[in-house]
Amino acid sequence: MKYDKQLGILLAGLIWLVATPLSAEEVPGLYEAEVPVESQDREVREVALRVALQQVLVRVTGRRRVLTMADMEPLLEQAPRYVQQFRYQAREANGKQEPTELLWVRFDKQAVDRLLRENRLPIWGRTRPATLIWLVVDDRRERELLSNDMDTRARQAIEQQARLRGLPLRFPLMDLTDRSVISVSDVWGNFEDNILQASARYDAEAVLVGRVAKTTSGGWSGRWNLYQEGRSQNWNAAGQALEEVIVPGINRLADLLAEQFARLGQNDQHEQLRVRVSDVNGLADFNRVMNYLKDLALVKEVSIEQIEANNLTLMLSSRHGRLAINQAVSLGHTLKAETVSMTPALSNLPMTGQVIAQDSPVEPQTRPVDLQYRLLP
Repeated sequence: MKYDKQLGILLAGLIWLVATPLSAEEVPGLYEAEVPVESQDREVREVALRVALQQVLVRVTGRRRVLTMADMEPLLEQAPRYVQQFRYQAREANGKQEPTELLWVRFDKQAVDRLLRENRLPIWGRTRPATLIWLVVDDRRERELLSNDMDTRARQAIEQQARLRGLPLRFPLMDLTDRSVISVSDVWGNFEDNILQASARYDAEAVLVGRVAKTTSGGWSGRWNLYQEGRSQNWNAAGQALEEVIVPGINRLADLLAEQFARLGQNDQHEQLRVRVSDVNGLADFNRVMNYLKDLALVKEVSIEQIEANNLTLMLSSRHGRLAINQAVSLGHTLKAETVSMTPALSNLPMTGQVIAQDSPVEPQTRPVDLQYRLLP
């Protein structure tokens, strides 16, 4: 009976993890790329490595315009210098006269990041805001609302471009819960209230609404709306193929999110931020906090200043400032921001340069914090 109870608790936990979406996700493979190649010749490989580095630079900076910079050309010529690993793999044939091999490349993260910093370019970490997509495709025969279990041409185009830009995306389930609050007509008409109501259960950072239609001339047109943090932005796209409307929609989404979350430091000096984290109960919680903060791309260094009861005070070194750090932390499901207390924290540690007599009692020093968080369960 004891084992049955433990199994029930384990299953309930697994169900909770599956059913409870998070507002951000970690994107794997940011420094990896795949490029179709005609052969394994050295000259062909060098060209492919250049293309692969272009993909990685766009994905990591979040900026397409990075490739148009005047001084980027000589850097791309040195692509082999940044390669950590590569291999060839077979490519699934699709009936067209296309290369049947792929060159898979992994670039050295530290080397690429150093390259970007030296050229004053932003670095977008792997924790990125998740976007929920509501997309209706009208092919002049019917209007179809894309759902999580559909494998369509539009879905494939969306996911391929999202991988290139490093975007975590979600599609609606369109189960009984969704169908009770939203319809194809709601999305096609861009009825904001119904769309945002149906989106609430997915807990996404952003909601992208797309309406793509085939024109009488055989081309395609699209209208896109992005809802995020109470704001709405919209844009249009047109092309002869469906992909020519889908790709600009995903690219514009990535551009807008990168402008907000991929920040460039304002100076070359590391700013020191004092951060307090509460509800740190034991070694496991301590390791969880430290590993999470050290893994943030915006954080250069984390050091311990004080451990008291269940409160942990740390010093973070970053080029990006308090606002950018707070924004990056808010994307994860580890720390929850709290209002910084007006009463400074008490520290039993001596101030820098202060000499304490061996037998003298240490007087607490007031040490205000820049950011304050609570560790989530």
